[in-house]
Amino acid sequence: MEKEINQIGADLVVKALEKLQVETIFGIPGIHNLDVYDSLLSSDLEHVTARHEQGAGFMADGYARTNEKPGVCLVISGPGITNIITPMGQAMADSVPMVVISSQLPTSVLDQGTGSLHELKNSTYLTKSVAKESKRVMHKDKIRSSIEEAYHLAMTGRPGPVHVEIPLDILQAPISKVESSIMNNYISYDPWEDLNQDNKIESAANLLQEADRPMIIAGGGSSQSTEELRKLVEELEIPLVQTIAGKGVISEEHLLCLGASIKFDSIQKRIKNADCVLAVGTELAPTDLEGTELKIEGILIQIDMDPGNFQRNFAADISLRGDAQRILSEVIDRLDFKENSNNQLKLEELGHSKEELVEHRGIDEKELDFTLDMLNVIREAVPEGGVLVTDMTSPAYVARSEYPAYSPRTFLHPVGYGTLGYALPAAAGAKFANPNKDVVALTGDGGFQFTMQELGVLLEHQFSLPIIIWNNDGFGEIRRNEELRHPNETIAVNHKNPNLEDLARSYEFSFSSVTNSSELKTVLEDALAKPKPEIIEIKAK
Repeated sequence: MEKEINQIGADLVVKALEKLQVETIFGIPGIHNLDVYDSLLSSDLEHVTARHEQGAGFMADGYARTNEKPGVCLVISGPGITNIITPMGQAMADSVPMVVISSQLPTSVLDQGTGSLHELKNSTYLTKSVAKESKRVMHKDKIRSSIEEAYHLAMTGRPGPVHVEIPLDILQAPISKVESSIMNNYISYDPWEDLNQDNKIESAANLLQEADRPMIIAGGGSSQSTEELRKLVEELEIPLVQTIAGKGVISEEHLLCLGASIKFDSIQKRIKNADCVLAVGTELAPTDLEGTELKIEGILIQIDMDPGNFQRNFAADISLRGDAQRILSEVIDRLDFKENSNNQLKLEELGHSKEELVEHRGIDEKELDFTLDMLNVIREAVPEGGVLVTDMTSPAYVARSEYPAYSPRTFLHPVGYGTLGYALPAAAGAKFANPNKDVVALTGDGGFQFTMQELGVLLEHQFSLPIIIWNNDGFGEIRRNEELRHPNETIAVNHKNPNLEDLARSYEFSFSSVTNSSELKTVLEDALAKPKPEIIEIKAK
């Protein structure tokens, strides 16, 4: 029975989000999406008004990474889309589910070059380069289904961003009936579940059981497989190394967890010499390997939702398609844990040395010690389930391997796309998703200024969020690389920064400046106990 109503297309956007049980959306109102905002007036959806669409996108990213649901954004056509492209690129690179809904010019002037306000040539072509899909809704009856499809596509298979744009006349079109929801038509289980992989799973189990020198590489796609991976690691005594996205899949305090240390020669040698390598939820991309050239000479067993990953960077000998948790469970069911493993593991040989870290970072030991001391204090202050959100900044590069994560999704870092300006808004998004968790942002003074306007969101919502700014007066990492190319000559990397104390005061935040780890310990512990944000400057020079 169709229900008679008095609504317009924009109302269906909000109804679709409510049906999907979306709780929070991030966006900015503009003249072209006001119809949707009018509908939000009568909705229980929480809307977070970013100060720039890039901030909205990064908030949605942090929200999704820590909430296991897509982050949802609402932006205008034209500049709204171009501003959110960078966060979409980051989400695409790091497999973060996101839905971006934008308005569009009326259908009567689409793609005609009329010079209309916010006109953008081939907007869906633009967004397709950073999204799993970009779809234009051309009929009011397709609004609800298009948003539902986008939401589910963002989570299905390898997660990522999906864009839906809706022309103004479609948003304003009167609706005489509500289309039926198509949510029940979606596959609610692993799409590869019915694929018969029994023989390959049996072979994988036998290889792991009989291996003398096995290794596991765990990526972000294994984040739901903590118990299964821990069982494999402990029962077969297999060392596990994580990618940056996989940090915390099993606690980095575990004796057999090598952390995100794949970049070090000692770890790469161990992987090269392994007779069997199990890669779970990772495409083994150059960013996963931090620019190093990994060699796998043993048998490679790869578990992934995306079958393209089985040949993209390394050729898998045994490829298992589907949900990592389910497939690992099936492998474990075929193992005989009563039988002694052939593994010739020597615990004392695991791990990497400080000398390797110094060599890889290309910095002197004094600078490294300063960084490590600060990271140790942050780790001690942030509770086990707390979240550290980092930018592309010098201490974060060290933190990749040296900041231990104890559980999945507690160390956020924009590794795949490598954008600056991520930490502050992504930390805010993580806090919106987890209001009762401690969240800390760690950013450099250069990256901070990409998105520092999002301090306004924190001012508006007033929750505890320490913002640690590693102040080395510019783009410190690029400066270091320039000096390696031409010693004592640099260009465009030394900045005159604003007065951070005055900036904090203007947003009604507290402020502290520290020069050593003992000062940071006191300040950070106090900041986590405060009901509103605090800016903490670390004078890194």
